[in-house]
Amino acid sequence: MATTDGFEALRAKVDELQGSLLAMECFLNALTEALPPEQRQVVSAFYASESAAFRAALMRSTAPESTVDTFERDVDRASRLLGDPPPEVVLPDDAPFDRE
Repeated sequence: MATTDGFEALRAKVDELQGSLLAMECFLNALTEALPPEQRQVVSAFYASESAAFRAALMRSTAPESTVDTFERDVDRASRLLGDPPPEVVLPDDAPFDRE
């Protein structure tokens, strides 16, 4: 009986987390849709940079394949929503550094 209670508690927590993630995704989708095209391009460039860094970390981790697959699926979906970053956008981390 204790195993069933533990499973039910775990299932309830997973359901709660799914609801939270869906609400967050809905909120981010609304924010993205509200952005002017120029700002969307800047966000898209930052998102491409951040997702590449997270992808590299995931590949070096022991994350299960299902986690990596879900990450890739959601990054693709968000990237389609944002649109492609323009090639001329230079992110602050990528800008040349002058020591004068």
